[in-house]
Amino acid sequence: MEPESNNKTSANQPKRDSSNRKRDRKRKKRGSKAKGGAEGNKKPKNTLLPSQTKVPYHSSLPPLPVKRVEEPLLECPLCGKVIETIASALTHPSGGFCHFDCVLEKITKDEHLSEQQKVSYVGRGTFAVVEPNQETGFSFVKKIVWETPETFDTMKKYVEANKK
Repeated sequence: MEPESNNKTSANQPKRDSSNRKRDRKRKKRGSKAKGGAEGNKKPKNTLLPSQTKVPYHSSLPPLPVKRVEEPLLECPLCGKVIETIASALTHPSGGFCHFDCVLEKITKDEHLSEQQKVSYVGRGTFAVVEPNQETGFSFVKKIVWETPETFDTMKKYVEANKK
């Protein structure tokens, strides 16, 4: 008779989907973790293992000395003023060194530029006349080589030799 009574009670109760059971199980699991709060999350320290705190590394070697450029204080042939930072100077075609800004001014005066055109430094002793372009941003109209690669390398070697 007992089996019949079980069937009656199960017939009276609505069927539960398996998805609801899974959701209920997940809720129960989440609820038990959340109930503990901050006190429940603390783990007991294992006293048998050594502490695993990171110690900063300190080298036993002495620090390397920082070399500074000893400025030769040469005069710029274009403006006649003393060059204070030789590393930012460019070599002059007739010899010596000149300010970067003086070279830029000389090129803009020598080149006949329209209102939209500007002179820009491209790199390795080369300048270019640049014109804004709607499609690509800008385009090079003319390339002007101020320093050759050989003079650029001698300039770099000269600056490295003046470091002390």
